[in-house]
Amino acid sequence: MCGIFGITRVDKEHVSRMIERCNHRGPDGNALYTNDIDITLGHNLLSITDNAKYSTQPWKTPLGNILVYNGEIFNYDELCLAYDKKFSPKTKCDTELLAWGLDYFGLDFLEKIDSQHAFAYWDVRNHTLALSRDHVGIKPLYFSTRNKDLEFASELKALKYGDEDIDELSKACLAYTGLNVTRNSFYKGI
Repeated sequence: MCGIFGITRVDKEHVSRMIERCNHRGPDGNALYTNDIDITLGHNLLSITDNAKYSTQPWKTPLGNILVYNGEIFNYDELCLAYDKKFSPKTKCDTELLAWGLDYFGLDFLEKIDSQHAFAYWDVRNHTLALSRDHVGIKPLYFSTRNKDLEFASELKALKYGDEDIDELSKACLAYTGLNVTRNSFYKGI
């Protein structure tokens, strides 16, 4: 259960606070990436499939793009076999496969993986950020455009400042059905 965090500005202190608030998501390490122009990404690592020193994120992809990822690719072995002439893993970490696939296929690679995931993929050449989570939301990904920057995190508390208003539709949905089936979180703007 890793944690991913980021904001579309250079702000290491802000993202470091987000990481610290959710430190329980990854006790095996944390790290930051910034290009010193317009992005800061962070990650809490919970190493499951490989030694933590080989799976540290933010992950630099083969083309030099940056990935922060939380998840599991269930068809990892099958994909490694299917692409064995193009993809030669150096670790046992499925982050490496996802990074390669995003570089090679773009976001179309998501159609090839069977996964539960949340990730942010920064295209360094085009200065574009892609956020993705599995369609069920098993791995959560919250975002906000507070203060005109896009910020995102694996947990709500990383995005809370303490002055949020309750989203009444989400609250009513929970009270009526026992579930929040809206696309909104329980806080307006997140």
